[in-house]
Amino acid sequence: MDTIAISDLRQNLPTVIDEVNQALKRFIVTVFGKPKAVVMSLEELESLEETAEVVSIPGASRAIKESLKELELAKKGKVKLIPASEVFKKHR
Repeated sequence: MDTIAISDLRQNLPTVIDEVNQALKRFIVTVFGKPKAVVMSLEELESLEETAEVVSIPGASRAIKESLKELELAKKGKVKLIPASEVFKKHR
């Protein structure tokens, strides 16, 4: 993550905003040499918030890890994946 002094940020705000949105860069903003804030894209912030929300659900991390393991086994042909549409058909 790049660091930028608040005075440089003021002078280069349009460029920094472009870099944040187009290159998905993040900047640590310093005031008198001390880190005080972060500049990142709104899209990235929303993604981080969503991830934090998901992993805060009890058991979610474990379920995701198990699903990823099953997906790897399916790619190796060791288990068969059933499309969700078929599962829902069977349980209607």
